[in-house]
Amino acid sequence: MTIDDYLAELERELRRRHAPRARLLSEAEDHLRDLSAELAADGLAVEQAEARAVTRFGGAATIAARFAEATASTSAHRAVTVAAAAFVAYAGVVVAFATAASPLFRDFPQGAGSFLALQPAALALGVALVRSLRWRGVRATPTAELTAIARALSVAAAALIGAAVAEAAVALTRPAGVIAWSNGRWLTLAFAAAFAALLLSSIAAVRAAVQARAVDSPSTRHAPDGAAALLADDVETLLARARLPQASLAVRGLLAHQWQATVALAALAFVAVSAAGALSSGRAGLAGAAALAAVEASLVVFSFAAFGRPLGLREPARHRTR
Repeated sequence: MTIDDYLAELERELRRRHAPRARLLSEAEDHLRDLSAELAADGLAVEQAEARAVTRFGGAATIAARFAEATASTSAHRAVTVAAAAFVAYAGVVVAFATAASPLFRDFPQGAGSFLALQPAALALGVALVRSLRWRGVRATPTAELTAIARALSVAAAALIGAAVAEAAVALTRPAGVIAWSNGRWLTLAFAAAFAALLLSSIAAVRAAVQARAVDSPSTRHAPDGAAALLADDVETLLARARLPQASLAVRGLLAHQWQATVALAALAFVAVSAAGALSSGRAGLAGAAALAAVEASLVVFSFAAFGRPLGLREPARHRTR
């Protein structure tokens, strides 16, 4: 096989795996040309020198697979960083609107959409961060972990973009909302910048998902351990690095009793929100605080039911019965 034929095959393999091609192809060509020239200088014919250089370099499919795994890992970890920045930006804008001095700004955002979306987004981002921190610095992150990271980032991006679109729709359909935006240009620009950051994070999440899927294989797609078990291992490893190995027992206990832990967390959220409302508004606002607390508790249960499996917080029945 000539060097040109090998490079064409390598490009096809990289394209099939959705991996960047320009850099690797350039480096591969330089290496192959140099090696071929050395072999030709030793007396081999040009065709023989190129064929031997190609053989020593390795099969195109193998080289492409290794490179695709490495780039998929890099894309996933970078996507987590972008998503974290977008989350902080959007949460900061929401807080800025809610705490603005002018009462006009308090009419927007309405808060309900953002309040509901920030919580599952924070949970999803937390899961992605745990998995990413566990495998940062490793040349190739396991495919199952890459897939789980991509899913978590997709959940976070979808929740926040949905909230941002809902908030913008409220402002555009209510005169009070439009007035607040027109009188708060800097906050409006900040909201637009945060929304742009959310779009970038969603693009990064999609790219990470595509590359993770491209390097997936039947052996990793049907791994014997479920996503929750992998997440528990990741948490245990991070706690061990932090010299807190005993805390991993609590994590495994929570994952072993998933619904019980969720109900307990919902009850704790209900008590906390009710107490905060009672302290701030007194008895007169206790009914409203209790209603808000009930919404918060329901959100905890709903989020676990809706996103538990995509985030790797709970296993399908086939994993739990083993």
